[in-house]
Amino acid sequence: MASIIRIKRSSGTAKPASLNWGEMAYVTGIGSFGGTNQYKDRIFLGDDGTNVNPIAGHFYTSMMEHEAGSIAGVSNTRNSDGGIVAILDADRKVDLWNVDNLRMDGNEISSQNTNGNITINPNGTGSVVIPDDNKLGFGGGSDGLSIPDATIEYDENGIDKLRFGGANLSTLQISFDGTTQSISKDTGSVVFEGGVGIEKNLNIGGNFNIGGNVTIPGHATIDKIKIDDNVISSVSGSGNKIFIDPFPDGLSNEGDVIIKGNLQVDGTTTTINSTQSTVNDPIMTVGDVTSTRTVMKTVSSGVSTAIIDSVTGVNVNDLVAGTSLPNSGLTTITSVNNSAKMITFLGTTSSGISTGSQFTITHAVDTNTDRGLSFKYNTGTGTANTNEGFFGLDDSSIASSSAGAQNHGTHGDDSRRWTYVPDGTITSSVVTGTKGFLDIKGIYYQSGDFASGGVVWFDSEGLQRSTNNPQSPVITSKQILTAITKNTLALSSAITVAAGDIIKQDSTGAFGVVESGVTGGTSVNLIGVEGTFNTSNNLRKEGNNGGLSNLASVPNTVSVIYTNKPHWTSTLDGGTFWYATK
Repeated sequence: MASIIRIKRSSGTAKPASLNWGEMAYVTGIGSFGGTNQYKDRIFLGDDGTNVNPIAGHFYTSMMEHEAGSIAGVSNTRNSDGGIVAILDADRKVDLWNVDNLRMDGNEISSQNTNGNITINPNGTGSVVIPDDNKLGFGGGSDGLSIPDATIEYDENGIDKLRFGGANLSTLQISFDGTTQSISKDTGSVVFEGGVGIEKNLNIGGNFNIGGNVTIPGHATIDKIKIDDNVISSVSGSGNKIFIDPFPDGLSNEGDVIIKGNLQVDGTTTTINSTQSTVNDPIMTVGDVTSTRTVMKTVSSGVSTAIIDSVTGVNVNDLVAGTSLPNSGLTTITSVNNSAKMITFLGTTSSGISTGSQFTITHAVDTNTDRGLSFKYNTGTGTANTNEGFFGLDDSSIASSSAGAQNHGTHGDDSRRWTYVPDGTITSSVVTGTKGFLDIKGIYYQSGDFASGGVVWFDSEGLQRSTNNPQSPVITSKQILTAITKNTLALSSAITVAAGDIIKQDSTGAFGVVESGVTGGTSVNLIGVEGTFNTSNNLRKEGNNGGLSNLASVPNTVSVIYTNKPHWTSTLDGGTFWYATK
């Protein structure tokens, strides 16, 4: 009978306490040390030091009872917690690999712990490298198996640049540490070929250069200048001046500021420091009866007051027009508060009026202020020799004073005169001072102002008068200003007359004074012509006593040299001019 060789065996739960050198033992029991089935189905061998060492058993072989290369879904057939041994297939692959919390399965590397991170940490100066033209994808569904929603790629075969594709780039903060200065849109540490949208603030430490248009929906603040809607203003606390300098390199007043459209100045003082100003307007207007005011504080609905930027020149009974004002947007000012810059108007607002709204003021009150141009000049060295002159409309009446009424009479048109004051005083737009001299070549008068044979003269108060239809002799100066009509008569027969003779024509009653004597001549010049000479009626010479002597000559032609031409002449007696109706 064959010999049976048996090794030590036990159904217990612990490994043998000791084994002789070369002695073997087999344990089938289930122990608890180190976990379930810790010592189940193991073979132990004693060494020369009586140490017990595990060398074999189903505990170990059960770990390899699966197909080569297959790990996913494989379990230990003998020991549930004994694990398995990875056996590579012919291609040296397995279908699943777990390392701590990481799993490699197919094309996926995943973490298995809850919310576990995946960290790629190269040693030292090593890098995580993605080859050219390969994309780092983001998204692709919850399992990452779909097409990525966004990618990062170094496009070697295209533009040789790092490209972001798919979804928008979103982050709490991105820092670019490059220091390359930008000198154009295509240079700098960061260059965007497409548009850039910025949701919140943009802070720039250096210069800001823009090659195209700039559109800012909200307000913009540049240093101490604020642009909001259609208003350019200084920032609060930055002073009360805004400079527009078209030639800052010149450090002077050079350059041009060109304004397309109308220019409205709401301030009270405008200073132009220039040696020459040119205005193309054929007619300039001063003292316009309309002006614009800006609402400085929101006006509520149902009120009758408003605060505006300035009440200078605004008076009670002026008209104010604007949106939401009563009486269809046009109402009357009933009071003006100068200190509060507040106007009160007739009626109440139909709705609210926002700050910055515009009112149009139409001045409807005679303020008795003068209109014109003032000028300043020096007559010598020192500020004491600074004078202020004026020329323009004097909006006052001579006849309104007792002296004026006595010396000049009550004329309906003696107010609102054109005047010139070389050295005056201007207070509240009213000019006072001594009138200046007028140096001109001549004066023309409107027709009708000198009709019926009157002549112009000046009284002792300097008022220009007329001898129009005088009832008695009038004392004038030695020189009188007359309106003279001159005719030249070409005669049918020769005549002899002296300068100053009066020639009168039969039937027509026309007459004139001989300008220069004629002796046996057929042509005579007549001045001071009254009436109309014809070529049909005889001429006569009027004597001092009123008698007529026949000249026996008829005009062949009558030439009008001028009509009603202003002319200075001397009186016959040195002081008295007698006018009598012919």
